[in-house]
Amino acid sequence: MQGISLEWFYLPLSSLELVYAISIVFIAGVVRGLAGFGFSALCFFSLAPVFSAQTIVPLMFVMEAMASFHMLPKVWRQIPWRWVGLLFVGASVGIPLGVMVLQHWQSDWVRGLAGAGVLIACLALWRKWHFKSAESLNWLVFAGLVSGFVNGLASIGGLVVAVYMLSSTMPLKVMRAGIVLFFLIVNLYGLFWLNGHDLVSPHLPSLLLVMMPVMLLSNQLGYSLFNRIDIDMMRKFTLALLSGLATIALYSALSS
Repeated sequence: MQGISLEWFYLPLSSLELVYAISIVFIAGVVRGLAGFGFSALCFFSLAPVFSAQTIVPLMFVMEAMASFHMLPKVWRQIPWRWVGLLFVGASVGIPLGVMVLQHWQSDWVRGLAGAGVLIACLALWRKWHFKSAESLNWLVFAGLVSGFVNGLASIGGLVVAVYMLSSTMPLKVMRAGIVLFFLIVNLYGLFWLNGHDLVSPHLPSLLLVMMPVMLLSNQLGYSLFNRIDIDMMRKFTLALLSGLATIALYSALSS
């Protein structure tokens, strides 16, 4: 495959693949601005035809962190600090475990496991699952552990946290604020571990230079549409898309 190159700047993509990748990032950014989650999961599965899992995960970590930093001033007053703190306690253990698995597993296996995890999360969201002990300290730490593991493995830990928060009586605005801060913390922490295991691609700066402006623009667009669009309809569309992509990834992994 012939990439796009200009001295120091190099993209391991053809022109058609670049257009496809930018389109995916734009759509996923709008979804994240609206719902507060879903960006990495949509990108992880949709970009699989052009990137390996080891390339996608560090890219998503940086972009998620920047998206959260961009939105943080807008949601600061609604942040559920206790939830975020306890979730991070668990995630601080789960992320290193996920990164170690990512380092040694083949991309197909990683996508298959991620697909199974996303399908379970989507099923819980479809059924509007409610967990009576969602406020429990032990369960919050455990949810953070699971979220950290799948985030280090496939950058999809946000879905775990979203499912867990939606299982409580937490208002949607507070949930979104919590996810924004949690993403910022865990993705910066995860980058430290990815870099320590030599999983940060040398093409990452070039990819970020192209995709970051697209993500920030679409993220802002999604945020501005929050009070103007039918959130329930958008939620159903996002879940249907995630379920379809996760099913394809799982089937592909099982077939191989």
